[in-house]
Amino acid sequence: MRLMSFLIDPPLLLLPGLLDIGKVGNFYFELRRKLFHLFFGLLLIFILFYSGRMYLIIFLGIFLFFGCIMIFVMQKDWKIPVAKWLLEKFERKNVRFPGYGAFWYVIGALLVAILLSNAHEIAAAIVALAAGDSAATIFGILGTHPLPYNRRKTWEGSLAFFVFSLTAYLFVGWVGIVLAAITAIVESLDTPIDDNLLIPVASIIFFAIILVLLRC
Repeated sequence: MRLMSFLIDPPLLLLPGLLDIGKVGNFYFELRRKLFHLFFGLLLIFILFYSGRMYLIIFLGIFLFFGCIMIFVMQKDWKIPVAKWLLEKFERKNVRFPGYGAFWYVIGALLVAILLSNAHEIAAAIVALAAGDSAATIFGILGTHPLPYNRRKTWEGSLAFFVFSLTAYLFVGWVGIVLAAITAIVESLDTPIDDNLLIPVASIIFFAIILVLLRC
């Protein structure tokens, strides 16, 4: 592990956005979080196409149920080794409650699975949430050009969101390109709503509008 860190760290330190040692540590932490974020999204897409939409809804519902129990237990400060390890490895500091990001991720994915009936649209929305948001965070940390309307985010992060979300094209064709652009803009906004909820809601509204336009 130390050898791997030695081999990886020096090149990263040469990047303009990672000259601060603290930023290097934050990069690795976010990389770990977002890889989990990405792979969970891929798991959801696999369940969707292998087992069907209803099984995806059931899976997310069960996950949310036990997740809420875990959050309740952690708020009571009961010592659970697995929960403590998960928080240390994947939870940001100063969140409103333990498991904050994961909670909204599951809520957002569940809303998508319930409110969108087309499997390909669901998959495209999950791509924006899993791949786009992960890329935005990772490349955003490396970025050095803040957005004029949200100084906490960068042009590099927003561009990465758009590029990685283009894989939605595989599920919904050219509509996926528009979805990637819109969700990239939505993710870049400075709002009090967590991105894990904001992006799915934006995707649901987008596909609802598309459906209305196609009927006209």
